Amino acid sequence: MLLAVDIGNSNIDLGVFDGRDLRFRAKLSAAAERSADEYAALMYDLLRINGLSRDSLHGCMMGSVVPHLTGLVREAVATLTAAPVLQVGPGVKTGFRIRIDDPSQLGADLAADTAAALAEYGAPVILIDAGTVTTLAAVDRDRSYLGGCILPGLHTSAQMMKSATALLPAISLSAGEEQAIGKNSADAMRLGLLYGSAMMVDGFIDRFLAVEGMAGAHIVATGGSVALVTGKCRHTILQDRDLTLKGLRLLYELNQKGKRL
Repeated sequence: MLLAVDIGNSNIDLGVFDGRDLRFRAKLSAAAERSADEYAALMYDLLRINGLSRDSLHGCMMGSVVPHLTGLVREAVATLTAAPVLQVGPGVKTGFRIRIDDPSQLGADLAADTAAALAEYGAPVILIDAGTVTTLAAVDRDRSYLGGCILPGLHTSAQMMKSATALLPAISLSAGEEQAIGKNSADAMRLGLLYGSAMMVDGFIDRFLAVEGMAGAHIVATGGSVALVTGKCRHTILQDRDLTLKGLRLLYELNQKGKRL
């Protein structure tokens, strides 16, 4: 079985694959104050809760966008299992072209998202990863990763609004079927964030679709805030909460076997 580890700014997502089947997924908070031993113990407990042993792991694929956590989690995985560990980064085969100024700057999560989206939905494709930040990326019909844009995440934006103002309240983000006009400060903030995010996402999608090689692109979204970010969008957006983990599995197989996705 393969352990997939996606290290993000807010959370660490774990998935264990038995072949192509995702046996279970779990989420840990991304806490730098934890030791490698604590992370290893948490992973060990998650395996046991789901009826698996650490001896069943034959490999691990890691992706990280948080450098100060990368070594810590890698040490935890080494404590958990003697299975080989691969990490998304320079030199790792992806199965697609990367047409940005410095390909080494492509985030591990976006590399995994792209690999999974191309395998499951084909090209061209527009990717949305909604987490601490919201990232949109374009992959054209020739399977070339063209680049994208980065927006503040919904929860990040809500925290910034609260911390930068004296009178605006802290709010809880939830989506309903209401109109885009708030009747109090909390609703006005919430609706502003939800509809404002949707308008930005829709706007970027329109512009991406107008780029050469992007016509007719599938639109695929993942990430912890995906339902909130895309819930008010007018475009048809496929939600795939396991996209990044599935991409890590694909990248592991590609680099183990030397096959093209």
